[in-house]
Amino acid sequence: MSWSRGNRPRRALAFPRGLALNRDMAPRRLPDYRTLASLSRINLLHELQQHGAKTVTELADVTGLHHNTAREHLHRLIEAGFVDSESIPSIGRGRPQLRYRAARDRQDPARKRRQESSENRTALLHRLLPVREVTGENEARTRQLDSLDDHMEQCGFDAEINASGTHMTMFGCPFAGLAHDNPQVCAVHFVLVQDALAIDDGPMRATELHPFCGPETCTVDLDDSDAEDAS
Repeated sequence: MSWSRGNRPRRALAFPRGLALNRDMAPRRLPDYRTLASLSRINLLHELQQHGAKTVTELADVTGLHHNTAREHLHRLIEAGFVDSESIPSIGRGRPQLRYRAARDRQDPARKRRQESSENRTALLHRLLPVREVTGENEARTRQLDSLDDHMEQCGFDAEINASGTHMTMFGCPFAGLAHDNPQVCAVHFVLVQDALAIDDGPMRATELHPFCGPETCTVDLDDSDAEDAS
């Protein structure tokens, strides 16, 4: 069972600006929001997204962070599922170095953990909310939208996709304070939106981000021309 695009209910469990409720009904920040609210972690993730795998020494040199500080931030990004690491064979004695990369491939362990968590949350939501079953050619598109919807919620965005599926509007950006003076913040989030849609071999792609086209409002252009061409 899944949602059709035209009948997607707003998530009843979503709270804007990165807020959710704990057992005592007190506001708390969502984990993805807390991870990405650090400019240092954004800079590290942006470097990995744009320039590929690097060691902590290379990342520290580029970002200006101390090696130990960079390593701590990378560990947080790994825990959140945004970054993966692999050992580099060492020459001689000593502990092997690690090479870090953005977890963008579907087979990356961190990416797979994030997707499993997303699918579990979506399955729970489907049990709680009345939804219409979708089959056939729209099923992959719906899974993509489910993945995107969950990603936006976990990052603290209040987002809506229009009925035709051509635009996503994000209101009250929870990262606006960082993003106004640091365009790499928007660049990182746009790549994460693209990755959320790439979870399945569906037709939908994010093609362009329009940051701050309104007061704390951004839009993303979506395209599903592959599906239209195939029909």
